[in-house]
Amino acid sequence: MKTYAVLIAVAGLALAGCSSSAPGIWRATEPADAYLEIADDGTLSGTDGCNRLFGGWEKDGSTITFGAIGMTEMYCEGVNDWLSQMHTATVTDATMTIFNEAGSNIGELKR
Repeated sequence: MKTYAVLIAVAGLALAGCSSSAPGIWRATEPADAYLEIADDGTLSGTDGCNRLFGGWEKDGSTITFGAIGMTEMYCEGVNDWLSQMHTATVTDATMTIFNEAGSNIGELKR
């Protein structure tokens, strides 16, 4: 019975850690084709719906800090390029809230 209780506790901790982890693909609802792919190795790639994004990230608790973000510079009429302004983010469950350098909430991504 003790082994069973330990297994349940370990599984619970593993699931709790997954709920606030960053690696994976995070998608915006607007524009629909905007996304970030956050890799375990500290790199990221994605698109704002027009231009490709690439760079790095670090996580401390539930806060992500993005390193220098590079991107292509194609002209796309009507595309909201809010992802190019990302500076930090918080992760809770399946939502990543993105903040600009001034600390303003500029959008959300969903797992």
